[in-house]
Amino acid sequence: MIKFFRKIRQRLLTENKFSKYLIYAIGEIVLVVIGILIALQINNWNESSKQRIEEVRLLEKVSIDLVSDINQLKEHIRNATVRQTIVDSIFTFLHKDPNSDPMKFLNYNFFAISTENHFEVNSGTFDESQSAGSIKFIQNDSLREQIFNYYRNTKRNYDDENTVQSLYRDIFPIMFKKIIATKEYIFMHNGTISNLPELDIAALSRDQDYMAILLQKEISEEYQIKSWKSFLQNAESLVQQIQSNQNEKDSQ
Repeated sequence: MIKFFRKIRQRLLTENKFSKYLIYAIGEIVLVVIGILIALQINNWNESSKQRIEEVRLLEKVSIDLVSDINQLKEHIRNATVRQTIVDSIFTFLHKDPNSDPMKFLNYNFFAISTENHFEVNSGTFDESQSAGSIKFIQNDSLREQIFNYYRNTKRNYDDENTVQSLYRDIFPIMFKKIIATKEYIFMHNGTISNLPELDIAALSRDQDYMAILLQKEISEEYQIKSWKSFLQNAESLVQQIQSNQNEKDSQ
């Protein structure tokens, strides 16, 4: 093709048709420029297509992580709600029937006070995308910002951290002293009849330290449930927005 154009230019020069040669040369330059622009446009299209594929893959993986978070949060909310209900039952139990069977009390008490859930956000895809710089492939600025906010907030989950710290710092010491170090608990735990003091439920109902950890536990569960519900709402909203974003892209 280049050889063909060269022959035409040479023929025009030999025939002294300079004006035609000039017009032809300009036309050839225009064609070359158009060709370059087309090549650049194709290259840009290919690059956009690659970025779109990366965006789809990234958002699909983020969505999978979010669904895992949703399932975890729902389970934690259910468990915390059960514990909160049991703590309420313990208050009623202590005040209405302080002379009832200690073993029944232990079964209620130990589960509600000594167990805890901690939300571990699934941030693997997000962390990897930040390190690799692929987070920029998410073209929807609002969606990208909301994803950033979700992971920033869930990683700063101070309610869970404070609850776990409180469990080991405040609740466990009193639990060991008032509940675990008793004849009934040791027997329930391993069947051994010990010489430890018997569990005095009536005394517990008047024990300020024990009542304080019950209140502390109830309040901490309330704060955790509130925090988890907020995370759950955000995660579910993000999954819906990601799906809407994908559908919008597919329709273009």
